[in-house]
Amino acid sequence: MVLALRFTVLKGVIDEIAGPLTGKVVVVPSNPVSTDAHGNVSRVLPEGQSSGKVVAGWLPAGARLAMAFGTLSADLLESASHRLPEPAVLFYVTDDDRAGVEVEPLIRTAGFEPVKAGGLEQSGRLEVGLVVGPAEARALIGGA
Repeated sequence: MVLALRFTVLKGVIDEIAGPLTGKVVVVPSNPVSTDAHGNVSRVLPEGQSSGKVVAGWLPAGARLAMAFGTLSADLLESASHRLPEPAVLFYVTDDDRAGVEVEPLIRTAGFEPVKAGGLEQSGRLEVGLVVGPAEARALIGGA
């Protein structure tokens, strides 16, 4: 299940639909940011707090979380998908191997090469829009 919602409403929605999330892989593209009336973007979590760990804490026991699809804006998702000769990378993070196995085909179907950037504590790595190929992506995350 993909929960593509603003981060500021994510917890409320998870609370409302928690039962059906048990045992499911949940993919969350949301970044912990908000925009004010003037268009200024600010982070809604304290510096250093992992959005992945926060979201995992909101999910019911048995739900499997992958943070993915939030690194690129809609425009970049469209323009960078199915890039040739080398695909662009879409990073994801998860602490759950099964969630990784299930999110990688979704990323490939979207026209990107999936690269795990670490566990949920590394979700801050997903908060920037960066279009890179597989070799550069692996260099950025230290060959993980």
